[in-house]
Amino acid sequence: MKSLKQLLAVTLVILTVPAGVSQDNGEFTVPFTDPGKRGKIKVDIRKGSIDVIGSERKDILIRYSPAKYKYKVKNKEKEKAKEKDGLKRISSGLTNLEVSEKNNYINVESDSWEKGIDLVFEVPKNIDLHVETYQYGDIFIKNIAGEVVADNYNGKIKAETISGSLVANTYNGSIKATFITVKPDTPMAFTTYNGDVDLSLPADFKASLKMKTSQGEIYSGFDFSAKETNRLKEEKKSGTYKIYLEDWVRGDVNGGGPEIMIKNYNGDIYLRK
Repeated sequence: MKSLKQLLAVTLVILTVPAGVSQDNGEFTVPFTDPGKRGKIKVDIRKGSIDVIGSERKDILIRYSPAKYKYKVKNKEKEKAKEKDGLKRISSGLTNLEVSEKNNYINVESDSWEKGIDLVFEVPKNIDLHVETYQYGDIFIKNIAGEVVADNYNGKIKAETISGSLVANTYNGSIKATFITVKPDTPMAFTTYNGDVDLSLPADFKASLKMKTSQGEIYSGFDFSAKETNRLKEEKKSGTYKIYLEDWVRGDVNGGGPEIMIKNYNGDIYLRK
């Protein structure tokens, strides 16, 4: 019984069934080995959205449903050709979700590129979190007091009432985060290629800012002496010697502190109190 609690593995297979019968939505809970200690959750899906809400609970609640973003059929004639002898093709709708827990580490994974899944989590607010999705989904995180890493590729990242630290990376999408407090002496980073980076931070937070935007502007509600720096960087690798310039805007807030790196290409950067 003890070993069962130490290693819990849950595998879900969700099937699409005829209209009127719904089995592709559901929820379940996963316990931690030691609910009294800090836990960590890693979520990695290929297609779909991830929402994580911090609460007073000691376990995690997972709700799942088919991804709202679905491929659109571009060639209707090709689709009709799949209907033969008056029989209509019905997709199996197969997707998968695997959840495992060991020593207060919960891993949630779906490796399906064909059928997406949207996930909503209710978790203890004092938890460390790493969430990752690739296609047709956004990331939303609220009321977490631990260390958070959020990686997306085609979608937005939004975080509200964060009381720890956040590292957020996406390619096509904006990043918006609101902090109640910032974990001292912890570096943070925010990077996107297409989209704004919009951060709301406590008035007394301390940081050394390192910012860069190629096609946008930087706006700040904080008083700091910003100066552009053209740093000459040298690199020696595999017998090749390279020299290039890096253009960054740097400045200290409230005397300076851990580095916060903010970088985008197409978009603006906003720093709000």
